[in-house]
Amino acid sequence: MSASNLGVLVDHDRVESKIFECMNIASRYFRVKLSNPSFNFKQRGRAAGTAYLQKNEIRLNSYMYEQSPDEFLNNVVPHEVAHIVVFQIYGLDASPHGKEWKAIMEHLFGVPANRTHNFKLPPRKNGYKYKCSCSVHEFTAHRHSRARKGTEYICRLCKTTLKYVENSDDERVMKVVHPA
Repeated sequence: MSASNLGVLVDHDRVESKIFECMNIASRYFRVKLSNPSFNFKQRGRAAGTAYLQKNEIRLNSYMYEQSPDEFLNNVVPHEVAHIVVFQIYGLDASPHGKEWKAIMEHLFGVPANRTHNFKLPPRKNGYKYKCSCSVHEFTAHRHSRARKGTEYICRLCKTTLKYVENSDDERVMKVVHPA
């Protein structure tokens, strides 16, 4: 076990064991030796995990693992392993969440083929406030950067252009700044 960013222990042995279990099930079913992927807990943001197919690597989100290790091991790990198996068996011709992936999830691993998770998302870092006629919106650093470079964003509700709201020294007072 090792400490993750939040100080809670991540049980690497349990994760590795679940990956090997899923890979062995698939190897027996397809009657071929599959290459076990490496894994780490470098995944950040909204994704619980990502399979890097050509690298044969799975990146997992420790923030989400810590919320419910058992749920994570029983759903997220098989989800990402299924992507690796599909790639090793079918190559790039198969869709990421296509019929091959779904069959592996449900029939081999016995896990519902869900494309989304229900874990709480980590708090956003350095959110950027934008205002329209009806509310205030929070942008990610990426979306803020695009807006500053000229991409115009429009509120889906009131259909007005979103304007950047810059914090003044007094947090209670905000001023509207037009994107450059």
